[in-house]
Amino acid sequence: MRRLALPALLALCPLVGQGATPTAPPPAASPSSFLRPAHFARPMVASPHSYMTKVQLGYSQILQEFNIAATESDDPRSFKLFIDAHLGADIPLWAMDLHDAQGRPTWSFAVSAPLSMHVLEDMFEALTAPVISTDYRFGAPLIRAIRRFHGGGWLRNVAAAWLPLYHECTHLGDEITIYRKDVALPITRINVSYEYTQLELTLNDADGRRESGHSFRLGTLMRLSDRDLGWYGVELEGTTSDGLALPQNETRFEFWAAWQWQRADGLAASPDAMNVLSVEVRNRPQYGVPTFKKGEDGAWEPLHQDEVRRTGISAYWGWRFTPETDAHQSVGLYLHAYAGVNPYGQLRSMYPYRFFGITLAHEPW
Repeated sequence: MRRLALPALLALCPLVGQGATPTAPPPAASPSSFLRPAHFARPMVASPHSYMTKVQLGYSQILQEFNIAATESDDPRSFKLFIDAHLGADIPLWAMDLHDAQGRPTWSFAVSAPLSMHVLEDMFEALTAPVISTDYRFGAPLIRAIRRFHGGGWLRNVAAAWLPLYHECTHLGDEITIYRKDVALPITRINVSYEYTQLELTLNDADGRRESGHSFRLGTLMRLSDRDLGWYGVELEGTTSDGLALPQNETRFEFWAAWQWQRADGLAASPDAMNVLSVEVRNRPQYGVPTFKKGEDGAWEPLHQDEVRRTGISAYWGWRFTPETDAHQSVGLYLHAYAGVNPYGQLRSMYPYRFFGITLAHEPW
């Protein structure tokens, strides 16, 4: 009996072993869904025109012609305390993942609809606390893709984000427009309004990870439309006076390079409170719109300038706080410094423009 039991037991061993073998990996899949947000190719903190929400309080320069409280004896460029607010949203439309044989996501694609608004407010001016400038950006969906590498090397992924057709329009605040008309400025307002296409490429995108790493980005935008004078136009007759005709824009491009470092371990850093340094260097046109200062006789004197390209730098340093229960919802507190062309609306004739302050940022991804 024992002799029969042993061969039977040996015959059953392959079946027992087969039952203990791990389940085969799932086949490559391509799940896609609507209204699912993606967490790659997102704006870096230093981006000046992103769909991230940021509220900033700091000192920056203002020209006399945009300063309601200015007197004739004031410096043409004075530093004041401003509120600099960026309100943004990115509405998810569709997303898809492609997996390798081990079930790891290698390719991801996403389509969303970003929009943003910027407000520069002279909140501490005693007379009217005027809004100086507002900028709006919206248009065609944002198309994003990322290729991930799982080999454990330095290159983790390559990501791309393309805005095929986007629109920006800007407006001076009502109080500023009225002021400029009341004091008989030769140029009341120009209409900075144009369509453009934008492309960004990123190496080692953070991709929603709460771990230390460096991300590098190159970007460009090209103006597509030509509203009368290129980046801007003149809406109302009489906006310009004799001898102050606005020059036609000749350049269509902006270029930028950005680096963002997030640190999740070490001194005063953790996955829930990451130390972040974000820096962007951008080359863009300084508009050739003349600026004005008051002369000794109280009349406005134009300061003519040619359109030139300028390079500026923006830097943020601080901490990003993320709750343990949600890896894709964070609030950041940063110090912010900027020097370059004023990046907003009609103020893009102003150079050098400097800002230094504190920033509270919300990143819902």
